[in-house]
Amino acid sequence: MRIFVDANIFLDVQRRRGNWDASYSILKSAVEGKNQGFASALTPAIIYFLRRGVTPEDQARKDTLDVIAGFNIVDLTDSLIRAAFEEKRVEGFEDAIQFHSAKQSNSILITRNKKDFQKVSNEIEVLTPEEFLKKYMT
Repeated sequence: MRIFVDANIFLDVQRRRGNWDASYSILKSAVEGKNQGFASALTPAIIYFLRRGVTPEDQARKDTLDVIAGFNIVDLTDSLIRAAFEEKRVEGFEDAIQFHSAKQSNSILITRNKKDFQKVSNEIEVLTPEEFLKKYMT
């Protein structure tokens, strides 16, 4: 199954926040090849900048590469960025990038902020980690 993982799922695991174990299961499924994992090119930048604030440069780079291992990165092309800027159904620009990246990768969008994608859920399937695990991994 093709899954696009929103940046907040990676951050759940990295920060051990909320139901991070479900998010970890999602990431693990891609690393182990049970699902084909995709992430926006914006995601490693987000992870890196957050890690850079608490670890040295070399460690932040290593941590970021470790976190995104096993994922296909969806390029931030001119057309994708323009589509995100023009997107009116998704409020935040970062979320619009995530949506258009998921759509481009023809994947299920897995996110913690499902409500942010309500108006586009007729175009792609949008699930929380727990919903995905229950629906597809049991």
